[in-house]
Amino acid sequence: MTALELLDKAEELRRNCRFGDAINFYRAAADAPDATEEIKRKSLASVELMQEINGFVNVDLMNP
Repeated sequence: MTALELLDKAEELRRNCRFGDAINFYRAAADAPDATEEIKRKSLASVELMQEINGFVNVDLMNP
């Protein structure tokens, strides 16, 4: 698959809430030999954002 196809697949998986698979496809898109700087930047930013969202903990809700 090309970097653009991998990116499209990652975005489809993200929309379907399959975050683990989406992260794998985003990383594959960034590492693809034909990846442009824009694809690399977008892929890595998406991975970082999803990891930040998935790792969020609201401590105020945990300590009533």
